[in-house]
Amino acid sequence: MNINILNTTLGVCLVGLLVLSACEEAAIPVGVDNTPITLDTISFPVVKAIAYQSPPEMGKTEYLYFGKQDGFDFQYNLIKFDSTSVTANTPFSYFNDSLVVVDSLRLSLRFDKDSITSDAEFQLRYFPSGGDSVFNELESNYLNFNQAIASEIISTAQMEADSIDTNKTEVYLNFTLDSSIVNAFRDTSILEYNRSFLVELANESSESFYFHSTDIQAGIKPELTVFYRQFLSDTVVLDTTSRSYLAVADISIITPAPISFEDSTTLSVSIAKGLKSIVFVDMGDWTLPSKSIVSSAQIIFNRVESDSIAQFKVISHPMTSEGVYERFTSFMDDPYDEDLNFFVSTALIDNVLKINHRKAATEIGHKNFTNFGFKLQSSFNNDPFTTVQFYGINNTDYYPVMRVIYVLP
Repeated sequence: MNINILNTTLGVCLVGLLVLSACEEAAIPVGVDNTPITLDTISFPVVKAIAYQSPPEMGKTEYLYFGKQDGFDFQYNLIKFDSTSVTANTPFSYFNDSLVVVDSLRLSLRFDKDSITSDAEFQLRYFPSGGDSVFNELESNYLNFNQAIASEIISTAQMEADSIDTNKTEVYLNFTLDSSIVNAFRDTSILEYNRSFLVELANESSESFYFHSTDIQAGIKPELTVFYRQFLSDTVVLDTTSRSYLAVADISIITPAPISFEDSTTLSVSIAKGLKSIVFVDMGDWTLPSKSIVSSAQIIFNRVESDSIAQFKVISHPMTSEGVYERFTSFMDDPYDEDLNFFVSTALIDNVLKINHRKAATEIGHKNFTNFGFKLQSSFNNDPFTTVQFYGINNTDYYPVMRVIYVLP
């Protein structure tokens, strides 16, 4: 292992620099007046690195996707609604009252545009078998979810414009349902009914359609509205009113686009393609000197593409088991668990990614944590269809490396 150690004795004049370099956490303590500190830099090589693919994790994106786009096939979407009304803070069991009569329901999805660009028809199914769980936002995908467990089609709909005022129009996909759905959702024989729906295009389409998901930051979440009448007596009834339930989980089930040669030969990350990368930093038997403090521990990656890119963040964690680096592999399930205690999210700046694993390096240096390598993946805040590629260890100019800076009082 080639480890380059640079020692430099610095005076009090470097205090400001050290404080800035420790911005990830608390400032680094330094000595009193005229007491020098030692700043050490040690470089560790990345000796193993590979990209791999697992099924796309589309459960935390801002949109629900339908149709086709750039080789991706958006098969259908799953949506689960809250059991408690957002308008009155009451559960579905409220409709068990014999004096409450449900007339209909409406499931609404907000289109990402304010004009109707297609007459595409959508259809809706639900899951009458009950149970408390139909899908998982972080685990369900095109390989492990069987849409055959859904019901027959219970409603169809096309997008329609809703004029809020003379200056603004919003477009929605509104499904109308009969009261039998409420009868299922309020089934008292099931402790927690799933309240989930499956939405899909009625026909194959070469277009793509985006709707707001439950994770949208500035938008309108999917909503289920129950219209009902409440009787005060056998003969006296109040006007029809409604209660609304917001989505609490949703996911687009998609088939990813084909993997390119560049995807498999660089260190690639992408949500919709399911691309992630792992790297092993050879830290040997390095021990962090007693009483020293790690200022930074940056793994530095250079982007292959040279064009500009909108803000893009990479999530990284230390791995909890050894990686396999022989060749690019597509897995049925992601085989690499990560230690969530060392979560790091880093923005790409000028096509350079500097992931600061200061906490992990500190624990590795103190022999409190085993170095199995690090995992890289795209942040859920990124455009899921963007793939970013970094140079691996075979590039002689831009190979990745970890640089650890630490100080001794």
